[in-house]
Amino acid sequence: MTLLQKAIDRLKNEHLSCIATRGEFEYISIDKGLKPLLKPLRENPNFFKDTVVIDRIIGKSAAFLLIKGKIKSIHAITLSQHALTLLEKHMIPVTYENLVPYVVNATQTGMCPMEATVIEIEDVEEAYLALINKVNELMAAK
Repeated sequence: MTLLQKAIDRLKNEHLSCIATRGEFEYISIDKGLKPLLKPLRENPNFFKDTVVIDRIIGKSAAFLLIKGKIKSIHAITLSQHALTLLEKHMIPVTYENLVPYVVNATQTGMCPMEATVIEIEDVEEAYLALINKVNELMAAK
C-alpha cells in the first residue's frame, strides 16, 4: 500500500476532513469548509508548501487556496470540474474519486457560496482576497 493510499484510508476511517504531508510533517483537520486550509495559510503563507494534500471536497475556492499555498499535489474524494480545470491550468497533479460539476451548499439547494465567490475569477491573489472578504462577511452575519 502506498503512502498516498494509507493517507486516503486514514482520512476516511478517522473521519478527517484534510491531511497534508511533507516528509515527517503532517497536518490533519476535522474542520469543515475552507477552515482547514484558510486558517493555517493565513498564519503562514508557506504552511502547505510542497505538501501532498488529501481532502474530502475540493472546489475551485479550495483549489485557489492550495495553489496559493504552493502544494505539490492533491487527492480529493470529491472534486469539482471548476477545480480540476484550475488545477490543470496551474499544472498541479490531481487525482480524485468523484468528479462533480460544482460543490453544493450545505442545504443541497445550489452552489457552495465559497465556490460561487470565485467562479468567475482566474487570478490566485484576487481569489484569495475575495475568499477572505466572503469569510469576513459570513462571520459578521452570524
